[in-house]
Amino acid sequence: MKKYEKSIRLDRAGVDDASETIHSWLEEAGVKNTDITRIRLTMEELLNSIRVHEAESIDAVLSFRRRFGVWELRICYDGEQYDPTKTANNEAEEFTAAILERTGILPFWRWRNGKNELILRVTRAKPRPEWVMIGCFVAAVIIGYFGKFLPEGVKTGITEYVLLFLKDGFLNLLNTFIGLLIYLNVVTGICGIGSTAALGRVGKKMISRYLLITLLIAGISTAAVSFVFPLKSGGSMGAPVYAVLKMIFGILPSNPVIPFLEGIMLQVLVLGTVTGAVLLMMGNRTEDLRKLFSQAQLLTLRIMMIVCGLLPMYIFSSLVIQFWNGGGEQLILFWKPLLLGVVLTLAFMVIYLLVASKKLKVKPRALLSIILPNFLIAFSTASSSSTIVPALEVSEKKLGIDTAFSGMAYPIGTVLFGCSYTVLYIIAPAFLAAYYGVNADAGWWVTLAILATLFSIATPPVPAGNISGLSVIMAQLLIPSDGLVIGAALVMIMDFMCTGGRVFLLHLEMLLQADSLDLIDREVLEKETAGTGIG
Repeated sequence: MKKYEKSIRLDRAGVDDASETIHSWLEEAGVKNTDITRIRLTMEELLNSIRVHEAESIDAVLSFRRRFGVWELRICYDGEQYDPTKTANNEAEEFTAAILERTGILPFWRWRNGKNELILRVTRAKPRPEWVMIGCFVAAVIIGYFGKFLPEGVKTGITEYVLLFLKDGFLNLLNTFIGLLIYLNVVTGICGIGSTAALGRVGKKMISRYLLITLLIAGISTAAVSFVFPLKSGGSMGAPVYAVLKMIFGILPSNPVIPFLEGIMLQVLVLGTVTGAVLLMMGNRTEDLRKLFSQAQLLTLRIMMIVCGLLPMYIFSSLVIQFWNGGGEQLILFWKPLLLGVVLTLAFMVIYLLVASKKLKVKPRALLSIILPNFLIAFSTASSSSTIVPALEVSEKKLGIDTAFSGMAYPIGTVLFGCSYTVLYIIAPAFLAAYYGVNADAGWWVTLAILATLFSIATPPVPAGNISGLSVIMAQLLIPSDGLVIGAALVMIMDFMCTGGRVFLLHLEMLLQADSLDLIDREVLEKETAGTGIG
């Protein structure tokens, strides 16, 4: 286990020395330059906070070591218990800090063996899961096609003793932990908001708009998709109002165990929401219980990351089985949902751009030139987290959005503003339902819109987490599980466009909200858009 360690005095010179040391360690570990800059600035700010608090009279030990394949940066310092990550002025800022911590922007603090510790886990640059999935997809297509020429006995033996074992093993592991992770995700997410009163008028309005617009986009997308993938009518729910009422009452669990045993994820979401809301209302009286839920969530998240690491094997084995059994024709139909996803996402982006430009009296071309670079980052990486630092810089320095507002609105928006992710969660299930001939009525489509909204927010924050969300939606809508492998490949490809669209729309939504609250520096906005014209 490789390890670096250095002792420093936390005065001004010591903080500078620590910053340089961290930079060199990260370079040697092969961390990307953009991540090095982000981590270095974050740790420098936290060290300065400790220095000021301790009046430059404290020593610290910096260590950097590789554990379980992940580099861990740790700063250990003496003195009374002091958490430099909890210097927010209000609970809304604490919620933002919690989000940044989960996305790897901030380290977490703990008190251990009479010492303060700041810990940040740094993952080395790895191939994007999406590219790994696409590689497995291509390999499975090639082997699946040429494997048809193998003797039947050989194909049967490989299928029964290797491929089915890998396929069923992954699904069993996924079903074992996905319900628990979703429950803990919802609970800790609600608890992280803190007191709703502490968020104030701005915070409550922000969260409400994020959720309502996400639901609106889900409804519009569902209506559009229902015309492209019309399903056979079926069931006995009758009128749409009755269908909705039946769905609502159907998500109320009869006891707290059945939803987890039977994988009824809507009921799991209800249990998580109720638990989180009650913990929120009880405030500080449940602080220890909140910490327990948070630690359980971190444990389950780590387990799910390991499970999702097996996803390429599932993609490969399932596709090969389908090809050897004479299937695979769904791949020819991929163009239709992919094209629909691009069209819907672009349509929402154009509409939002026109609305924002008219509201702010700025030409669409001006806003597009400012936001486009961050869209391209998100599109190429399929990661909203990778855009947090450049997005905050664009919001403050080019769009003129108030620093405090953007520092809260963007991180929270990457969690609560599902928008274009609902497109992904609506198109993939509808495409699969149409292929397998699933019967649908008004309740089916309403359930799809609500599930898409929920999972655009509650998707597990693990690689390929959207595939976990898709599997849950398929189970709720009675879509055969055999379609998961095709759906997984579809959502992994669509994820690039949907992530880019999410970042694009979030920039514009922040701009509209800031304008309504008079939190935009018009001089900055006009200066940055002068080259492309003010309307």
